[in-house]
Amino acid sequence: MRERTGYEDDEVERIIERAAEIDADQRRELDAFAVREIADRAGISPLAIDRALLEHESKTGSRMSRVKRARIVILAVALVAGVVLYALMRTVTQISF
Repeated sequence: MRERTGYEDDEVERIIERAAEIDADQRRELDAFAVREIADRAGISPLAIDRALLEHESKTGSRMSRVKRARIVILAVALVAGVVLYALMRTVTQISF
C-alpha cells in the first residue's frame, strides 16, 4: 500500500475513529493513564483529554443517578399505594362491623 504524504484534519479524524473501532473489537479495557498516553501519542492536548474523560465520567454518573432516581420514585409510589390500601382496608373493615 502506497501511503500519501499528508491527510486533512477530517480524514485523520475518520481514520483514527475507524482504527479505534477496529481496536475496540478486541474488547480490552484501558485505564485513564493509558487513554492519556494514547491521546498524547495522537497529538491531543492533555487538557482536551482530561476534559473528555471528565465529560465521559459525568455522563456515566448521570445515567446511574437516573436509574437511582427511578428506583426511588418506584419505591415512593409503592409506599404511597401501600398506605392508601391500608387506609382503605381499615375503612372497609370499620364499615363492615
